[in-house]
Amino acid sequence: MRITLLAFYVSLLFLLSAAVPVIAENENGSSGSSSSSASETQKETAKKEAEAKREAAKKDFEAKREAAKKDYEAKREAAKQEAEGKREAAKNKLEEQKKKLKDDKLKICQEREDKINDSMARIGERGQNKIDLFSAIADRTKSFYVSKSKVLANYDALVAAVEAKKAAAQTAVDTVISTSVTFDCEADDPKGTASEFKTNVKAMHDALKQYRTAVKNLIVGVKSVQSTEGSQ
Repeated sequence: MRITLLAFYVSLLFLLSAAVPVIAENENGSSGSSSSSASETQKETAKKEAEAKREAAKKDFEAKREAAKKDYEAKREAAKQEAEGKREAAKNKLEEQKKKLKDDKLKICQEREDKINDSMARIGERGQNKIDLFSAIADRTKSFYVSKSKVLANYDALVAAVEAKKAAAQTAVDTVISTSVTFDCEADDPKGTASEFKTNVKAMHDALKQYRTAVKNLIVGVKSVQSTEGSQ
């Protein structure tokens, strides 16, 4: 009985001796596993924090860029509006200056309107007086030629030229007279009317000059016949 109990104690001591290293190993293994798990958790936490910081920095950058863009757009729009306002103001000022200049010119024109019309009328009258004078000279020359009973070879051609130039001059004078009474400062185009009148006056002067030349040629022709008579 004592031998059996002793064997039991020996066996139990042997088992306890064998179990101690295993428990120690398990404890060491458990401790290492816990340490490794904590390290992985810290790394994951640090990674998440870094990712969060990067995301926050990115959002902050985007927000600042968007704010800068909006500020630039606002300043550009403000500059555009300011420039447009200045252009509009300059345009209005120019229009006012044009209107004032137009009003001043109209006032000056109206002050001279009667004088202008009188001057235009006198130009037409002077043209008609010249026609009457040239016509009287031509008639006296023709009468003188007929009274002398001499023959001038180109007499009929000279007379025809005188009559043709007289008709042209009369038409030009009539045109000047008719346009001289239409000048009005408040008409649609008073400047155009004045320009047209000047053109008509020039045409009248040219026609009168040609008429005078035709009369002069007639006089020279008739005188040439009388000179031949005197030499005989």
